Amino acid sequence: MNLLHPSSVGAPVALWFSNGMPARLVHAGARYRILDSATPTESGWVFRARTELGREHLFEVHATESGWELVRAD
Repeated sequence: MNLLHPSSVGAPVALWFSNGMPARLVHAGARYRILDSATPTESGWVFRARTELGREHLFEVHATESGWELVRAD
């Protein structure tokens, strides 16, 4: 089940790295800490992340010319 409104697909996200791996994400004003080892894809990453309030999502993001973009979040 996709928890995001379809208009969120393609939305820009901010992604921070630590030691070459995604460590934090900001999407729609919410800050997430990446919980597990991110899995690289052809053009981005897949990972599970949690907000400060404890909400968790599985994110897929990919690189664009202007930065990072949301592919999906479950």
